[in-house]
Amino acid sequence: MSKWLQPALASLVLAVALVLRWYDPPTLSDLRALVFDQYQRVAPREYKPVPVKIVDIDDESLARAGQWPWPRTTVAQMLAKLREAGALVVAMDIVFAEPDRTAPTRVFPSWGLLSNDELAQSLAERIPDPDEVLAAELAKGGVVLGAVLTDKPSKPRVKKGGFANVGLDPRENVMPFAGALPAIPILRDAAAGNGAINPILDRDAVVRRVPMVLNADGELYPSLVAEALRVAAGVSTYVVKSTGSQSYSFAGFTSILRRKTGVAEVGIGPIHIRTDPYAAMWLYDTGHKDERFIPAWKVLAGDTGDVKNAIVFVGTSAPGLLDLRSTPLAVAIPGVEVHAQIVEQILTGDLIERPLWADDLEFLTLLILGGAMVLLLPRLGALGCAIFGFTSVVAVAGFAWWAFLEIGWLIDPAYPSAGALAVFTTAVLLSFRRSDVERKRVRETFSHYLAPAMVKRLVANPGLLRLGGEVRNLTIMFCDIRDFTTISERMEATALTALLNDFLTPMSEAVMENGGTIDKYIGDSIMAFWNAPLDEPDHAKLACHATLEMRRRLATLNKALAVRAEAAGQPHAPIMIGIGLNSGDALVGNLGARQRLNYSVIGDNVNLASRIEGVSKGFGLDILIGEQTRQAAPDFAAIPIGDIFVKGKTLPARLYALIGGPEVAQAPQAEELLNEFAKIAHGFKGGNLAGAASALAAARNLGQGLGLDPLFDHIGNMLAAAEHKKAAAAQ
Repeated sequence: MSKWLQPALASLVLAVALVLRWYDPPTLSDLRALVFDQYQRVAPREYKPVPVKIVDIDDESLARAGQWPWPRTTVAQMLAKLREAGALVVAMDIVFAEPDRTAPTRVFPSWGLLSNDELAQSLAERIPDPDEVLAAELAKGGVVLGAVLTDKPSKPRVKKGGFANVGLDPRENVMPFAGALPAIPILRDAAAGNGAINPILDRDAVVRRVPMVLNADGELYPSLVAEALRVAAGVSTYVVKSTGSQSYSFAGFTSILRRKTGVAEVGIGPIHIRTDPYAAMWLYDTGHKDERFIPAWKVLAGDTGDVKNAIVFVGTSAPGLLDLRSTPLAVAIPGVEVHAQIVEQILTGDLIERPLWADDLEFLTLLILGGAMVLLLPRLGALGCAIFGFTSVVAVAGFAWWAFLEIGWLIDPAYPSAGALAVFTTAVLLSFRRSDVERKRVRETFSHYLAPAMVKRLVANPGLLRLGGEVRNLTIMFCDIRDFTTISERMEATALTALLNDFLTPMSEAVMENGGTIDKYIGDSIMAFWNAPLDEPDHAKLACHATLEMRRRLATLNKALAVRAEAAGQPHAPIMIGIGLNSGDALVGNLGARQRLNYSVIGDNVNLASRIEGVSKGFGLDILIGEQTRQAAPDFAAIPIGDIFVKGKTLPARLYALIGGPEVAQAPQAEELLNEFAKIAHGFKGGNLAGAASALAAARNLGQGLGLDPLFDHIGNMLAAAEHKKAAAAQ
C-alpha cells in the first residue's frame, strides 16, 4: 500500500465535506435543525408565569357555546369580559374573513323572507347586525385581529402601524407573499391592530421560528405577535434595522463564507427584538403548558382568571378546527400557543438565536479538525489520533452546549464532528482491514472451546488472552440427569450419544437464551454461570428463568422420546434431572495452562452450587437454589426445604426449592399451593411416599393453569421411581 494513499483519501473526504458545508444543501439544514431540537429537548425553556394568557376555544367550549364559527355577538361578549377584567391587549389568532352568517340580512333568505317584506324589515330593525356589535366592541380598543398572507394578489391591506427602516431595505429578505386576507372591513377598521398569523414551517413541518415582519406584495406587514406588542406598548411605528453587506469581523476574521443582507432587529417602542436575517425569532420551546390556558366557556361565564394587564391570545386547541402545530418539544400543540411562547420569551429575555458568524465558525471547525486528522494520523497512530479527535469533539460539543445554555446561541457541533469522523474513518480503514484478518484468526482459533460471548470479547480485545481472572458476583448452575448410570447400562453407545445430544441441546439453548455461559459438559452434566463475561445485573433472575425453561423443555423432550419409544415397541423411561443454583462471589477468567485455556469459575460458591444439585434428589424436586439466589430473585415462587452443611463453614446453607416464576407467586392460591409442595418435599425426604403422593394430587388441583404440569410430571416420575426402588428392596 502506498504511504500517500491514506492521507490522499482522507484529504479528499475532507474536501468533499467542506464543499458540502459551503453550499449548505437543505438536507444539512434539516440535520442542523434536529441538533437544535435536541438542545431544547435536553434543556427546554423553563416556564415562568408572565402576563401572557391564552383563551382557548376548546372542545368543551364548542360543546357549550355551539359549533364554530360562533356568532360575532358571542365573540364581542367574550372580548367585553376580557376588557372588563383588565386585559391589556387581546390578539385574535382568528381571521374574520367573511361576514357573520347569523346576520338578519343573511338569515332571512333561508327563511323565505324577501328583503322588502315587512316582517324582515321589522326584525332587521330590532336585531342588530352581529358584525356591527363586534365592531363596536373592537372600537373600544386593545384588540388585534388576525390576517393570513397568501400567494394570491389582493388589496387593500390595512396596517395600523407604520415602518421605519434603518440600513438596507428589509423587504428582500423577509418572507414574501402576494397579498393578504384580513378581516372584513368593518372589523378590520375598528380593531386596534391587524397582524399576520402565518407560521414558518420547516421542511419537516415543524415550527422553529416565528416571523415578526413579513412582505405582502412589496409592503411590510407585521405579525400577530409584533402587532400585539405594538398595541401593548402604545406606539405607532416599527423600527426595522438591517445589516450591511455581511462582510463582518469576528475575532479578527472577516467572513467570506456568507455575504447577504438581512434584518438584525425589530424595534417596538422600548422593546428591541433580535431576529435572524429573515426577521424571524427562534422559538425556545417549553412544550405545552396548561397554565397558559383559560377555556373560552369560562370567560363567557365571567370567570376570566388573572388577565389584568396581560396580553391575551385567543385561539383554539380543538382538533377539528385544524390549528395544531408541531414544535421541537411537541408533536401537536395549538398554533396560538406558539404566539404566546414568543411573547413570553420577549418579556422574560429567554431568547435563543443563531449568530451571523455561526456558519463561518462551523466551517473553520471542520477545516481544523479534519486537517489535524490528516496531518496527525501518521505521527500519532490510530489510537492517538482517536484520542485527539474525541477530545476535540468533546470540546466542540461542550462549547456549543455551553453557548446554548449560557448565551442562547445555536451552534452546530454535529456536522464538523461528523466530517472529522469521516476523515478519521477513511484514514484508518485500510488498517482495520489488517486488524480484521487478525480478529478472524483469533475467532477461528478459540471458537472451538470458548463460549461465544467470550470469543466476541477476545476478538474485540485480544489482550484478554492471558492467565488469571477476576472475582465477580455470579450465579452458578449445575444440572445432572438422575440415574444416568442405569440409563447408560441398558443402551448402546450410539443410542446413548444420540440421547445425550437430544438432551444437552435444548438444555443449553435455555441457558444461553437467558444470558448464561456454558462452562463445560461433564458427561450428562451441564455447568453454567451468569454475569460473566458480560455484565448481567439480574443474573440470579435470569438463571431462575433459565432453569424453569429447562424444566419445560425437558417435559417436551420426554413426550417426544415416549412417542419414539412407542413407535419402536420399546419401553420408555422418562429423563429426570436435578438442578442446583447458587449465587455469590467466585473467581472467573481464563484458567488452565499456557498451552490450553478454559474460561471457567472456581470458588466456594461454585462448590456449594454443585452440593445443592447433589441433594436435590432427596426431596423429589428438580430445582434447588441457595439463599443468596433466593434473596436476589424474591419474586419467584420458592419454598424453604432445609439446610446443608458445607466443609469449611461453621453455619449451614439454607436451601429453597424453586417452584415457578412470578406468575405462580402472585396467584391467589399461591400460599396454599406452596404448602402442598412443602408437604411433598418433606414426605419424600422422610420416606412418606403416600403422603407425598396425596400432597401432589392436592397441588395438581391448586396449580391448574399455572404452567406447573412439567413439575408435577417430574414429581410423579420421582415417586414412581422411589416406589419401584422400595419394592425392589423389599424383594
